Amino acid sequence: MNIEQNVALRELNTLGVASYAQFMAKVSSIEELAEVAAFAQASNLKLKVLGGGSNVVLPESVSGLIVQFLNCQCDILKEDDTSILIRVGAGFNWHELVMYTLQQGWNGLQNLAYIPGLVGAAPVQNIGAYGVEVKEFIQSVHGVFLESLEKFEFDNAACKFEYRESVFKQALDGKVLITAVDFVLSKAASVNVGYSPLDQMANERGAPSPLELARWVISVRKSKLPQPSELPNAGSFFKNPVISDAAFENLASRYPDAPHYKQEQGVKIPAGWLIDKMGYKGKAFGPVSVHKQQALVLVNNGGSGEEVLAAAHEIKEAVFERYGIKLEQEPRVFV
Repeated sequence: MNIEQNVALRELNTLGVASYAQFMAKVSSIEELAEVAAFAQASNLKLKVLGGGSNVVLPESVSGLIVQFLNCQCDILKEDDTSILIRVGAGFNWHELVMYTLQQGWNGLQNLAYIPGLVGAAPVQNIGAYGVEVKEFIQSVHGVFLESLEKFEFDNAACKFEYRESVFKQALDGKVLITAVDFVLSKAASVNVGYSPLDQMANERGAPSPLELARWVISVRKSKLPQPSELPNAGSFFKNPVISDAAFENLASRYPDAPHYKQEQGVKIPAGWLIDKMGYKGKAFGPVSVHKQQALVLVNNGGSGEEVLAAAHEIKEAVFERYGIKLEQEPRVFV
């Protein structure tokens, strides 16, 4: 058991926020986690979970004991001629999993290529991109309750998935550690190109294979999103808001060119378009700025977590004042 004290977290969060953990441990099994939990209990320290650090805003100091779960096994649980069920450790790099499954002929995750982070974070955020959400492929999520170390297995319904939401982000926030996720993937080569710009690419080039579609997604994301290693960021900082039909009619009367996507209830509006329309690309809020090419991304130029959140707050206030639409941020605030 290797528990470190006063650990620098700058390299462990993609926003590059200078932060320090009171204690930290990296574990790869439930047995190792039990040892760490015993130390935390004896030392009166609260256990906290940090994954890949790609979707969090850290404070200057984090009290308690941070745990990173690094198991990255991938096991086949069940397979037939049409589908496969795999169990993937929470520490598996998400993008590497997407590409690995496609190379095996296991399809479904291609629209979710090049999303940063680890597998354990995928169900928490219900990650999504280009018209696809990970909930479509999750059969169950495995983990432990941090207080008791009791194991759990939640089926898809118990995860309470919604747009960028789950029970792990709501009622169970800070209370569990996800150890593995079970995915059901297809052996059929079906693809979803209904979301811009993939639809235009398909019209120009013809229908892609799943692996080819993943490469399209990688190309598009690289052209729009800065690499955290070059410009520290947490990816898309705001959720795309879903507004009522009446609210959309009002918006469209003022902005006929507003891009929109009809939902079962209401209309989804790209948050990046709302921010871009205000001329905010490249706008600086102290050491934090809106990316010059992608208005959904906040770039951190040496600011603290508090300064990142202050910039986000100013943007949310400005968007509400202009459009009457409330933006919600995607990254979790680590406390």
